[in-house]
Amino acid sequence: MKTKYLILVLLLFFVSINTFAQLRFGVRGGVDVIQNKMNFNVLKASNRLGYQIGPTAEFIVPASGFGIDAAVLYGRKEYKAEDKQNDASISDYDYISIPINLKQRIGLGPIGIFFTGGAYGNVKINGGDIKNAGDVISEYKKKNFIFGLGAGAGVNVFKHFDVGLYFRGDLTKNYSYEYMDADTFQNKKNQTWTVGLNYYF
Repeated sequence: MKTKYLILVLLLFFVSINTFAQLRFGVRGGVDVIQNKMNFNVLKASNRLGYQIGPTAEFIVPASGFGIDAAVLYGRKEYKAEDKQNDASISDYDYISIPINLKQRIGLGPIGIFFTGGAYGNVKINGGDIKNAGDVISEYKKKNFIFGLGAGAGVNVFKHFDVGLYFRGDLTKNYSYEYMDADTFQNKKNQTWTVGLNYYF
Protein backbone atom coordinates (compact mmCIF):
# COMPACT_ATOMS: atom_id res chain seq x y z
CA MET A 1 0.00 0.00 0.00
CA LYS A 2 2.76 2.42 0.86
CA THR A 3 4.37 1.79 -2.55
CA LYS A 4 1.07 2.57 -4.31
CA TYR A 5 0.68 5.82 -2.37
CA LEU A 6 4.27 6.79 -3.18
CA ILE A 7 3.71 6.15 -6.90
CA LEU A 8 0.47 8.18 -6.79
CA VAL A 9 2.21 11.11 -5.08
CA LEU A 10 5.03 11.06 -7.65
CA LEU A 11 2.53 10.98 -10.53
CA LEU A 12 0.63 13.93 -9.07
CA PHE A 13 3.90 15.80 -8.59
CA PHE A 14 4.96 15.38 -12.22
CA VAL A 15 1.45 16.21 -13.49
CA SER A 16 1.47 19.41 -11.42
CA ILE A 17 4.87 20.36 -12.87
CA ASN A 18 3.57 19.91 -16.40
CA THR A 19 0.40 21.84 -15.59
CA PHE A 20 1.73 24.80 -13.64
CA ALA A 21 5.37 24.99 -14.66
CA GLN A 22 7.70 23.91 -17.41
CA LEU A 23 10.79 21.87 -16.56
CA ARG A 24 13.27 21.48 -19.42
CA PHE A 25 16.73 19.99 -19.73
CA GLY A 26 19.35 20.86 -22.28
CA VAL A 27 22.96 21.60 -23.14
CA ARG A 28 24.74 24.93 -22.59
CA GLY A 29 27.86 26.14 -24.34
CA GLY A 30 29.66 29.45 -24.46
CA VAL A 31 32.80 31.22 -25.61
CA ASP A 32 34.50 33.69 -23.25
CA VAL A 33 35.46 36.88 -25.06
CA ILE A 34 37.34 40.14 -24.46
CA GLN A 35 34.90 42.46 -26.17
CA ASN A 36 31.29 42.89 -25.10
CA LYS A 37 29.84 44.04 -28.43
CA MET A 38 27.58 41.66 -30.31
CA ASN A 39 29.30 41.61 -33.70
CA PHE A 40 31.27 39.13 -35.77
CA ASN A 41 34.61 40.32 -34.34
CA VAL A 42 33.62 38.94 -30.95
CA LEU A 43 34.07 35.37 -32.26
CA LYS A 44 37.52 35.87 -33.81
CA ALA A 45 40.18 33.48 -32.54
CA SER A 46 42.28 36.41 -31.27
CA ASN A 47 39.37 37.50 -29.07
CA ARG A 48 38.69 34.15 -27.38
CA LEU A 49 39.71 33.52 -23.78
CA GLY A 50 38.12 30.14 -23.22
CA TYR A 51 34.84 28.26 -23.13
CA GLN A 52 32.23 26.49 -21.00
CA ILE A 53 30.04 23.49 -21.85
CA GLY A 54 27.74 21.14 -19.95
CA PRO A 55 24.17 20.11 -19.03
CA THR A 56 21.58 22.67 -17.95
CA ALA A 57 17.99 22.77 -16.71
CA GLU A 58 15.33 25.44 -16.30
CA PHE A 59 12.08 25.58 -14.35
CA ILE A 60 9.66 28.24 -15.64
CA VAL A 61 6.10 29.11 -14.60
CA PRO A 62 4.37 29.73 -17.97
CA ALA A 63 1.82 32.27 -16.73
CA SER A 64 4.54 34.61 -15.43
CA GLY A 65 7.55 33.53 -17.49
CA PHE A 66 9.52 33.60 -14.24
CA GLY A 67 11.67 30.78 -12.87
CA ILE A 68 15.18 29.51 -12.28
CA ASP A 69 17.92 27.82 -14.27
CA ALA A 70 21.02 25.93 -13.24
CA ALA A 71 23.91 24.15 -14.92
CA VAL A 72 27.07 22.12 -14.29
CA LEU A 73 29.72 23.30 -16.75
CA TYR A 74 33.25 22.29 -17.61
CA GLY A 75 35.24 25.46 -18.29
CA ARG A 76 38.69 26.32 -19.61
CA LYS A 77 40.48 29.66 -19.69
CA GLU A 78 43.33 30.06 -22.14
CA TYR A 79 46.00 32.74 -21.80
CA LYS A 80 47.92 34.19 -24.72
CA ALA A 81 51.48 35.54 -24.81
CA GLU A 82 50.30 39.13 -24.32
CA ASP A 83 48.68 38.05 -21.03
CA LYS A 84 52.16 37.52 -19.61
CA GLN A 85 53.63 40.52 -17.85
CA ASN A 86 57.36 41.01 -17.38
CA ASP A 87 58.75 37.60 -16.40
CA ALA A 88 55.39 36.19 -15.22
CA SER A 89 53.77 33.17 -16.86
CA ILE A 90 50.19 31.94 -16.45
CA SER A 91 49.07 28.33 -16.96
CA ASP A 92 45.75 27.56 -18.64
CA TYR A 93 42.92 27.06 -16.13
CA ASP A 94 40.43 24.14 -16.07
CA TYR A 95 37.44 24.26 -13.71
CA ILE A 96 33.86 23.17 -13.01
CA SER A 97 31.34 26.02 -12.80
CA ILE A 98 27.92 25.70 -11.13
CA PRO A 99 25.71 28.74 -11.89
CA ILE A 100 22.22 29.12 -10.37
CA ASN A 101 20.11 31.98 -11.75
CA LEU A 102 16.71 33.58 -11.56
CA LYS A 103 15.27 33.80 -15.07
CA GLN A 104 12.58 35.91 -16.71
CA ARG A 105 11.17 35.01 -20.13
CA ILE A 106 9.07 37.42 -22.19
CA GLY A 107 7.32 36.08 -25.28
CA LEU A 108 7.19 38.20 -28.42
CA GLY A 109 5.35 36.00 -30.89
CA PRO A 110 7.67 33.55 -32.69
CA ILE A 111 10.66 34.76 -30.70
CA GLY A 112 11.20 35.86 -27.13
CA ILE A 113 13.69 37.58 -24.87
CA PHE A 114 15.08 36.54 -21.52
CA PHE A 115 17.02 37.97 -18.59
CA THR A 116 19.01 36.05 -15.98
CA GLY A 117 20.84 36.92 -12.79
CA GLY A 118 22.33 34.90 -9.97
CA ALA A 119 25.43 33.38 -8.40
CA TYR A 120 28.05 30.83 -9.41
CA GLY A 121 30.85 28.82 -7.87
CA ASN A 122 33.96 27.69 -9.74
CA VAL A 123 35.86 24.62 -8.51
CA LYS A 124 39.43 24.32 -9.74
CA ILE A 125 40.47 21.19 -11.64
CA ASN A 126 43.91 22.23 -12.78
CA GLY A 127 46.13 25.19 -13.71
CA GLY A 128 45.54 28.92 -13.44
CA ASP A 129 48.75 29.46 -11.45
CA ILE A 130 51.13 32.38 -11.96
CA LYS A 131 54.91 32.14 -11.72
CA ASN A 132 56.95 35.32 -11.53
CA ALA A 133 60.65 34.80 -12.29
CA GLY A 134 61.91 38.16 -11.06
CA ASP A 135 64.61 38.79 -8.47
CA VAL A 136 62.92 36.15 -6.35
CA ILE A 137 60.86 33.38 -7.97
CA SER A 138 57.32 33.72 -6.65
CA GLU A 139 54.33 31.46 -7.23
CA TYR A 140 50.70 32.52 -7.01
CA LYS A 141 48.36 29.56 -6.65
CA LYS A 142 44.87 29.76 -8.13
CA LYS A 143 42.35 29.22 -5.34
CA ASN A 144 40.41 25.94 -5.34
CA PHE A 145 37.02 27.68 -5.07
CA ILE A 146 35.86 31.04 -6.43
CA PHE A 147 32.44 32.60 -5.86
CA GLY A 148 30.84 35.31 -7.97
CA LEU A 149 27.73 36.91 -9.45
CA GLY A 150 26.53 36.85 -13.03
CA ALA A 151 23.85 38.31 -15.28
CA GLY A 152 22.78 37.91 -18.88
CA ALA A 153 20.22 38.64 -21.56
CA GLY A 154 19.36 37.32 -24.99
CA VAL A 155 16.76 35.99 -27.38
CA ASN A 156 14.92 32.69 -27.69
CA VAL A 157 14.35 31.31 -31.20
CA PHE A 158 12.42 28.24 -32.38
CA LYS A 159 11.49 27.64 -28.71
CA HIS A 160 14.55 25.44 -28.20
CA PHE A 161 17.46 27.87 -28.58
CA ASP A 162 18.64 30.66 -26.26
CA VAL A 163 21.34 32.94 -27.67
CA GLY A 164 22.70 35.46 -25.21
CA LEU A 165 25.46 37.64 -23.82
CA TYR A 166 26.48 36.93 -20.23
CA PHE A 167 28.68 38.70 -17.67
CA ARG A 168 30.46 37.06 -14.72
CA GLY A 169 32.38 38.80 -11.97
CA ASP A 170 34.31 37.05 -9.18
CA LEU A 171 33.68 38.30 -5.64
CA THR A 172 36.44 36.29 -3.97
CA LYS A 173 40.16 36.74 -4.47
CA ASN A 174 41.64 34.52 -7.15
CA TYR A 175 45.09 33.73 -5.75
CA SER A 176 46.97 32.66 -2.66
CA TYR A 177 50.62 33.56 -2.78
CA GLU A 178 54.10 33.25 -1.32
CA TYR A 179 56.93 35.78 -0.84
CA MET A 180 55.11 38.78 -2.31
CA ASP A 181 51.80 40.62 -2.28
CA ALA A 182 49.60 39.21 -5.07
CA ASP A 183 47.20 42.16 -5.31
CA THR A 184 48.61 42.87 -8.79
CA PHE A 185 47.16 39.58 -9.98
CA GLN A 186 43.96 39.32 -7.94
CA ASN A 187 41.82 40.82 -10.69
CA LYS A 188 43.45 38.87 -13.52
CA LYS A 189 40.59 37.90 -15.84
CA ASN A 190 38.05 37.92 -13.00
CA GLN A 191 35.45 39.73 -15.10
CA THR A 192 34.34 37.78 -18.15
CA TRP A 193 31.87 38.26 -21.00
CA THR A 194 30.50 35.13 -22.65
CA VAL A 195 28.59 34.61 -25.89
CA GLY A 196 26.41 31.59 -25.08
CA LEU A 197 24.02 29.16 -26.70
CA ASN A 198 21.55 26.94 -24.83
CA TYR A 199 19.65 24.11 -26.51
CA TYR A 200 16.63 22.70 -24.66
CA PHE A 201 15.22 19.29 -25.56
